Amino acid sequence: MLEITTLSELTIDGKLSLGPGASSKDLFAFYGDDLRAWFHEQRALHDAIMVGAGTVRSDDPELTVRYAEGRDPLRVVPASMGALPLDSRLLNDGRPTLVAVCDLAPDEVVAALRAKPTVEVVRCGEDRVDLAALMALLHSRGIRTLIAEGGSRLLHSLFEAQMVSRIVIKHIPVISGAADAPTFLRAGDGASALSLSRWRLTDWFIKSGVGVSVYRPLQVAG
Repeated sequence: MLEITTLSELTIDGKLSLGPGASSKDLFAFYGDDLRAWFHEQRALHDAIMVGAGTVRSDDPELTVRYAEGRDPLRVVPASMGALPLDSRLLNDGRPTLVAVCDLAPDEVVAALRAKPTVEVVRCGEDRVDLAALMALLHSRGIRTLIAEGGSRLLHSLFEAQMVSRIVIKHIPVISGAADAPTFLRAGDGASALSLSRWRLTDWFIKSGVGVSVYRPLQVAG
């Protein structure tokens, strides 16, 4: 079974970015080098890193280890219909990327993605990516730890499937003020409402003036 960690930046008013469609990278301007190095160390400690298609479209992330020593994790992108910009950095920088699509993804879209030299495309699920099947595939390939950096719909899907083992939140000391900016969790089409889950704080520290909290599931005695 994979151990899945979610790692997110949240503003004081609970937003993942400064506005709708804005890049989460804008929040990086509010912290310094020591937190950035710690953040990249977390990437290096995991076998794989995951973001959703929306994050690829809005942020064009690299998802590599750059501010710390360590290896790059395998990049994994669930994109049900394969709707990723073909000029995205993670499709063109020569590092391995696995894109998961559903059975409804158009063949021509899948072919265009597979034409990228270091991109692998797998089909998992009928009308949207089956995360359980995707995690089973990753596990069969030796992946044991995965860090998910968003966005809100992907995070919601992971919590919906009860797959998250650890939550890490960087508490950015700004108020976005944008009521329609994405929040930590947002249900996508066909998603179920989340049931109550309880977590315990296992670590708390401050780097670059930013509080970082770490949570694990609360094991309630039966």
